Amino acid sequence: MADRFDVIVVGAGSAGCALAARLSEDSRRRVLLIEAGGNDRDPAIHIPAGIVRLIGNPKVDWAHLAQPDASRDGKVDLWPAGKVLGGSSSINGMLFVRGARADFDGWAAAGNRGWGFADLLPYFRRMENSPVGGQWRGGLGPLDVGPLRTTHPLGEAFVAAAVEAGLPANPDYNGETQEGASAPQVTQRNGARMSAARAYLGPAARRTNLAIVTNAEVQRVVIKDGRATGVVYRRGNTETLAEAGEIILSAGALATPKLLMLSGIGPGGELAQHGIPVLHDAPGVGANLGEHPNANLSWDVGQHTYNMDARGPRMALALARWVINRRGPATSPYPHAVAFFRSSPDVPTPDIQLMFGPFAFAFSPDGVVPYRKPAVTVVAALNYPRARGRLTLRSADPRDRPVIDHQLLGDPHDIERLTSACRFVRTIMAQPPISSALTGERLPGLPCESDADWAAHLRATTFLGYHPVGTCAMGPEGVVDDKLRVRGVAGLRVADASIIPAPISGNTNAAAIMIGEKAADLVAAGS
Repeated sequence: MADRFDVIVVGAGSAGCALAARLSEDSRRRVLLIEAGGNDRDPAIHIPAGIVRLIGNPKVDWAHLAQPDASRDGKVDLWPAGKVLGGSSSINGMLFVRGARADFDGWAAAGNRGWGFADLLPYFRRMENSPVGGQWRGGLGPLDVGPLRTTHPLGEAFVAAAVEAGLPANPDYNGETQEGASAPQVTQRNGARMSAARAYLGPAARRTNLAIVTNAEVQRVVIKDGRATGVVYRRGNTETLAEAGEIILSAGALATPKLLMLSGIGPGGELAQHGIPVLHDAPGVGANLGEHPNANLSWDVGQHTYNMDARGPRMALALARWVINRRGPATSPYPHAVAFFRSSPDVPTPDIQLMFGPFAFAFSPDGVVPYRKPAVTVVAALNYPRARGRLTLRSADPRDRPVIDHQLLGDPHDIERLTSACRFVRTIMAQPPISSALTGERLPGLPCESDADWAAHLRATTFLGYHPVGTCAMGPEGVVDDKLRVRGVAGLRVADASIIPAPISGNTNAAAIMIGEKAADLVAAGS
């Protein structure tokens, strides 16, 4: 006998936690939330600086490996995705960025009714507990959003230098306008990470109408006569059928398209090659994979930076300070300053995001590796890249990882925009508020002036923003409609970052949570 629910949510990530918690507010509605990962009790999740122990850690991160990237000399990227309650909100950098007003107005203009900025602002406000106040911000939501509890003086110096270089000072990039240089806003409470699980499932977990199953991997969606009726999930060696009137996939931009394809929804030719019966031929499933390319520039400095606290006695001292009063370097995510600007006067909205950190790092197949000398880093992210990739199945076996094929610098336009951004970063770092602290340029370091020089640097050092979107895109011709319903199958929706049509201006965690909030209202309204 199958377990029976009103709604099944697959994936307890940023969107899934919000969605399941909101749906279960109605005590008459039985909700099942299924998560492939385990609980979120690992202390590294809650200590913000613990991110260096999370990315690439198979206990909490799917740690997908992509195909070699021909646009970057065959580099094989790690594509993190949270495998734990809270999903990627439990392993991310905690920077809270809604996105630009123009992003969401663009969704509406493309035919997605109810997805313009004015439509979505109530959800952004409903989800957050921010001290900023005013008409743009929320103060009563479950997700704490606020300033860093411990700041590094070079963060303020970077903002001052950016203003001297010509950017406006912006007190709130999540407010009326995004453009300018700002202090960061992070998802923390009293110096500890505020994941979607902590924000939403903490208050909801005791509800008798909400069942949360962890360490359970969904194998497929059960579809009968064109309607989704349930899911089959595996826990250990046991397979279980759970049924519901509504199935919602919130497994993320990498796992949701995989689940759809395993269930017979996807590009018909590819499914047939793997022996999967085609229930609905949907070429857009797994296509349109967008990511933010991040350029990396860093400088040696003559004062203490936080990467010096990442080992030995200093690390022990930083952890002790965090345990005692939730302050100090261990409260630090990556950015201590941010800036949004236009790479060219003809760009209508900021297409570059800068993130300044009082430490330097490198990436290895095992994750993030701190630099051993005092240094600072500026990451320049391209908000609207043209390059797109694709996610496909490796086989019909749910245990096999998907094939991720993405050329991060595959479009020359993206290299041009990043080159412009990097040159402006050098202009900022030459301004007196911060230049006096620098002792030398570490990256690029070597002479880097011509377009060809910058292109070579970018191919060697550009890395992922860890913001995959678009693989189940919403739109009039998309995988899902503007009610998040999967076309061609009744009773099935998608609610996560995979529905975002194209990369947005900023980190995607806030938008993913907003999608979960809105999806709950769509389900409750029966639309």
